[in-house]
This record gives sequence, structure tokens and C-alpha cells, in this order.
Amino acid sequence: MIQSLISTLMALLASILSGIMLRIDPSRAPSTEDFEKFVKVLFSHEIAHRGGSHDAPENTICAFQKAVQHGYKAIELDIQFTSDGEAVVIHDESLDRTTNGKGEVSDSTLEEVKSLSANNNFSDVGDCKVPTLDEAIEFAIANNLILLFDVKGGVHCSKFTKTLTRILKKYPQFSNNFAVISFFPDILYQVRQTHPTVITGFTRSHDDIQDKVTKAGFKSPALQPLLLLADRVFDFVMFYYFVPWMKINMLEIRKNDVSEQYVQSVAPLPVLTWTVNDPAEKKFFKRIGCSVMTDVVSDALPVVLS
Repeated sequence: MIQSLISTLMALLASILSGIMLRIDPSRAPSTEDFEKFVKVLFSHEIAHRGGSHDAPENTICAFQKAVQHGYKAIELDIQFTSDGEAVVIHDESLDRTTNGKGEVSDSTLEEVKSLSANNNFSDVGDCKVPTLDEAIEFAIANNLILLFDVKGGVHCSKFTKTLTRILKKYPQFSNNFAVISFFPDILYQVRQTHPTVITGFTRSHDDIQDKVTKAGFKSPALQPLLLLADRVFDFVMFYYFVPWMKINMLEIRKNDVSEQYVQSVAPLPVLTWTVNDPAEKKFFKRIGCSVMTDVVSDALPVVLS
């Protein structure tokens, strides 16, 4: 948790230095045609958040299969790294919540992670495992899906860019069918520098620094105004400097922080929001021009957001 916070704060400095030391050539970006096709899919269907964690074990092929069965065309998934450097699809830094294992993902080998059950209290889904990123991509290719890679933990920055190089070489047919999204600006910074044609999205909840510090055990009331100020400064730097300078393609914003005025203020950047499971909320976000991520995939075919 502390490492993640430090990584986030250090990204402020990285964004400032990038403006001084490096230039992003506007032509070094996803093609307009490819990006428009990608966004059209995102806004013509709901996005299965973690594959649809209400109806199947999150971030597993079992969940992805269920999403496909119900007509989904886009899946958001999370990426962590094992101790031997393998990209695996799991949300938490810890194995405890979603598998029958214990300990940190980063302290476990791929073999150890793959030996665990990821059924997570679902009894009717078969034997679900933590998939590798390659397995998720191969499933997406076979089922004509697009994926949103939510890369967790800025400490994995160099590992992810190396993985990105490898998967682009291994799966060239998939190069326009995924985006890299992250809370961590240093991840996006490195992706823009090393793979400028990859679609990127900045993820943000507007009390993220306050939330991380509080969860790390620093709950003093006297600290809260400073954390609130830190979040507002971070927002200013990210949205008025980092995002436009780095040519980030879209935003993923927590639903509590999204309003019609906000969507209009960041236009023409597309806005995705999470996690929207209530039908009335879906209608609201459709009306104001957002694409939504949802956990529930089984109750009906996705609401068309065109």
C-alpha cells in the first residue's frame, strides 16, 4: 500500500520532468480510425468489470465465458506480477480474497499461483484458476473481444512494459483490441514512451490519496485537510497537465465523481465509469454520455449505450 502511494506521488514529479525533458510527438499515437473503432465498441455495450464478478469468480476465464454468453464485447481485467515476472489476471496484491491461497502475488511463483483455486465461493462454475495475461488475450482473440488492462502497482512499471513488448510481438492481430488503463501515471508515462500507438486511459477516484493513506493506518483528523489538498493538487496536475501532455486517450472515473458537467468539461475525451450495476444508474450514465463497467452480466443482454 505504501509502495503504491509513493509510486503515485512520484508520478507527479515524473509528469513535470516529462514536460521539460521529453516531448510526445502527437503523431506517435493510436490512429484515429483504430481509436474510433475501439471507442465505438466501448460505447455500444456495457463493459464486464473484472469479467462480471457478480455472476462468476472475478478475473477468471470462467467469468469471461459467462460475459461472452450474455453478449458482452468488452472486458476489463486487472494485472499483477508473480515473483518470477509473469503477468497474471488478479485484482489484489494479495491472494487471500479471491483464491484459497495466502500471501502476496509478488511473493509467489506462477506455478504456485496456478495451483490455487480461484472459485471464490462460487460452486457451479467448474475449476477456475487465476489466468495468465496470455490466456486472457487468447480467449479474447478467439471470441472477438476487446480488453481493458488495468495495471496494478506502479512498482511493476518496467515489468509491464517488457510484457507489453512481448505480447505485441506474439499477438500482432490483437494490437488494436486493447487499452492500458491505470491509476498509476508512471505506468501510463512508460507506455506512452515505449509503445506510443497503444491506447491509454487514466483511472481516478478523486479521494485516492486520502483513501490510500487512511487504509495504510494514518487516520488522524488533523491529517485529513492536508490529504484533501493533496488530492486536489494531484487532480490539477493530472487533468490539466499530465493527461493532455502525455496524449492520454480516455478517462476512467469512479461513478460518484462523474456528473454531466464533468463529462462536458473533459470532452472530447471519452469517459468510462465504474461500477454501475443499478438499471436506473445505467440510464443516467447513458444520458450524460458515459460508457459503464458493470459486475452483473447475467440478468439481461447489455444495455446499448449508443
